[in-house]
Amino acid sequence: MRPQQTPPRMSTNHTTVLVVGAGPTGLTAALTLLKNGVKVRIIDASAETHDAARGTALMPRTQELLEILGAIDEVKAVATGPLQMAVYGEDGTTILKAFEWSQGVPPSPTTPYANIASISQSEIERILRLHLGKYGCQVEMGTKLVGLTQDSTVVSAKVLVGDATEATTITADYLIAADGARGISRRLLGVSFLGETKEDARLWTANVQVPGFSRQYWHRWGDFATMATSLKPITTSAGGGDWFQMLTLGPELPKDIPRDLAETQTLFKAISKRSDLVFADVRWVSEWKANIRMADRFSVGRVFLAGDAAHCHSPAGGQGTNTAMMDAFNLAWKLALVAKGKAAPTLLDSYEAERMPVVAEMLSLSNELHAKAFTHIPSTAFTTAAGTVTDDPMVRSAKMLQLGVNYRWSTIVRDKRDLEQEAPAAERNRDAYVAKGNVVCAGDRAPVFSGLLKLVRNSPSHVVLVFPGPLGSTAGLDELKPLVDADLVRIVVVAETSSAEVRDAQVVAAARTAYAIDADRDVFVAVRPDGVLGAYTFSVAGVQKYFKGLGVVM
Repeated sequence: MRPQQTPPRMSTNHTTVLVVGAGPTGLTAALTLLKNGVKVRIIDASAETHDAARGTALMPRTQELLEILGAIDEVKAVATGPLQMAVYGEDGTTILKAFEWSQGVPPSPTTPYANIASISQSEIERILRLHLGKYGCQVEMGTKLVGLTQDSTVVSAKVLVGDATEATTITADYLIAADGARGISRRLLGVSFLGETKEDARLWTANVQVPGFSRQYWHRWGDFATMATSLKPITTSAGGGDWFQMLTLGPELPKDIPRDLAETQTLFKAISKRSDLVFADVRWVSEWKANIRMADRFSVGRVFLAGDAAHCHSPAGGQGTNTAMMDAFNLAWKLALVAKGKAAPTLLDSYEAERMPVVAEMLSLSNELHAKAFTHIPSTAFTTAAGTVTDDPMVRSAKMLQLGVNYRWSTIVRDKRDLEQEAPAAERNRDAYVAKGNVVCAGDRAPVFSGLLKLVRNSPSHVVLVFPGPLGSTAGLDELKPLVDADLVRIVVVAETSSAEVRDAQVVAAARTAYAIDADRDVFVAVRPDGVLGAYTFSVAGVQKYFKGLGVVM
């Protein structure tokens, strides 16, 4: 049972939501809450921000969420598309093959982002902090969580600020724990972190500066059966256009990993056979070991785990940052409604119910890709190797773009067509990454026709798309006025009429096709703040039932 609604508090050290951790997860959650008018404080234990190139692939679904948050333009300004991967032969200079390692999707009027955008995590964080600042919110760096208690109405967090030895208490109606796999929040809550650590699966990474080297490809040398290394062009807050992310793995990776410029150069030369490529600088040297785990629950009372605090996995597949940001968005829009007293606290139960099956499937997919790279299979790099490009350990299928991630089993989505009424929830959970079938269902990603993301971004909460039937009437919409007046919905008529908000013939046609609109009846589609199709129904009453299912307080 969820805690009771929080009464108003006046303490100067009280906030509505305290976010612990200022990585992409915490920043996304904070920005979503601020956008919805919720008071937020966000703290991070680090004394300063970093410029490391971690989590460098933004999936199309994440790009859509960033557009909803109003941050996509800054991302586009610094991100690049998925460069081809160039695989070099044994001499280190001859390119044996160059291939598309990330499989996109065909261009579509309802898929504005068809492939990944390469951008360093530090840049994502910088952009999100910039947008937090527009709401007057700054990350409180050097603020470390050391204690956590809660009751039915409030969370109390003890923090150490800077070099202080005496803890300060911050109270909050709710707390989002986004402090990573090694963070303290999960341990303070007593939540189990189930999974395994694979000590023999090691990855060494660093940011290296290589003046004058081509940025046309993601460059790769070596053999996965022994050691392989790569240089991926990146943009970092350190500036300059000569930076690359160096990734090295294989059973012959030295136990004593490189720690400085000279050692890094030596390792690279040993694998690549390239003495002409001279590193000018190296930063953020790190070793990763496979630690693949998921929390046994994503919330305890008024505290919610998100991102790496709730799950950690192999970097294979580039799902980590993207999954974490989707966690944050899924939670934050619901938390905003509850915190503002517009929905019952029971709505928050759907966070774990929706995200846990998705994360479980993500872990399974990442493990498959991890096995391809870390089980020491013969390399496909050289002409003597068997296999096609699709057999290459680095190839990522379109499934990893997260466009098929769905919540069809969720108890808070409503589809009047009952397309899957015979399939039990456990069966549908197994399809969390693939929206099967040719017809969009409630719980799926809402097809994004031109202008939809802008409508969602500029709406107080949900967007209800109205597709009038053959009579072209919008009678009855006045019955939704209480939802409109409560800033819960924005009603958008999609039709080729002068009074419709969306009336361009091509856009209307694309939308009707994407949403499988039956021309013989009125159709109402509720699009959630996270771009998910919340309801597909044929009446105003159906829309009202959907919001009743959310626990909306009128």
